[in-house]
Amino acid sequence: MEKFAFSDGEKIGYFDGEKSVLRESEYISRAREYAETRTKRDEWKHMGDGARFRGDYDRRQSGIRTITACINGVQLSEGKIVYAFSTDDSSGVYRKNPADEKEREEHILSSSYEEILTVQGGGARYAVTVRADPVTSEIGILDCATSELKTLTDGDSRDANPFFSAENGRILFDSAGAGRTADGSFSGKYAPAAICSIDLETLEIRELRREEKYSLVKPKEGADGTLYCIRRPNRERRGGNVFLEMLLIPFRIFQAIVLFVQAFVVLFTGKSLTSGGDNPTKGREQNSGKIYVDGCLIEAEREYKRNKKFKDRERGFIPMSWELIRFDGEKKEVLKRGVCDYALCADGGLYCTNGRHIFYLRDGEQKKVADCERCLSVSTEGSVCTGDPFSL
Repeated sequence: MEKFAFSDGEKIGYFDGEKSVLRESEYISRAREYAETRTKRDEWKHMGDGARFRGDYDRRQSGIRTITACINGVQLSEGKIVYAFSTDDSSGVYRKNPADEKEREEHILSSSYEEILTVQGGGARYAVTVRADPVTSEIGILDCATSELKTLTDGDSRDANPFFSAENGRILFDSAGAGRTADGSFSGKYAPAAICSIDLETLEIRELRREEKYSLVKPKEGADGTLYCIRRPNRERRGGNVFLEMLLIPFRIFQAIVLFVQAFVVLFTGKSLTSGGDNPTKGREQNSGKIYVDGCLIEAEREYKRNKKFKDRERGFIPMSWELIRFDGEKKEVLKRGVCDYALCADGGLYCTNGRHIFYLRDGEQKKVADCERCLSVSTEGSVCTGDPFSL
């Protein structure tokens, strides 16, 4: 089978055709080690009798602090994995050899001002999603040889998931306009994403496909020009038991009051109402049930339970309303439901993931090739940039 790379959001995965392995990001590992060392080094400033005497004592400084880090996207190219990452204070792109864990990673790009969310391509040029603010993002081209990053789009929209088209000199991407209130503030919502293309020579942008109530994201094009994408509702419908919700209102109000008092007491005393420890929240894990997938907040545990009704032993936590689509002219064919990412193969098949498993699809049949606790992106060998936007 064809090799592919994948990511669970924290580690980098590699399937060599027979088995899969997970590798740590060398950059993120070093950053976490440095944060731990720095915390231990500075701990004396805020703890102990000396800190009390100076007035610098702070219970919240106790314990090791770690950085938050995420693998945003991966691209398999020439036997190595190019990956984009984000940490608390930086983002960038590195290249890793998955077959040799001891080989040092290659630095391509680092930035403290822009966040690289996706990476796709091959050779020396990659198409990337660049985010400089929390609302909008742009499509860019990264030259690995010079580390030069050139953005191709702008405007009040979220442009994302670029893919080099089979047609030379063109990039496909999805674009969703940002919703604004009367005073210009972000409303928290986006218009349905449409599939667009940009010509690398003229920078002309064309809208290729749009649907009124659905977002079309992650467009990709096969060697024969066949168009694929993920189609998902712009707003998920979640029906509930109205009578039950009304009965739970008093309980939820009481629960909110208890949590508020608990937080108030911990903040000013460092002790819990129900525990004698100095900091009962120390070491407590964040809510791992909620994760962001391509800009959408998903309650993974709840969705996994919901998907149980489809009686699929190999279900994932991606909503079943997320459909992998193949276009045949104006006709749409649903290849698989509950998909968050996919990658095209040279033999006409494709790999896709539902968050828990990776499948190989071809000619209407599917085969599971890998299991993982979480898989958010998958990539085969990328196409090469044929245009030269750096000459513009």
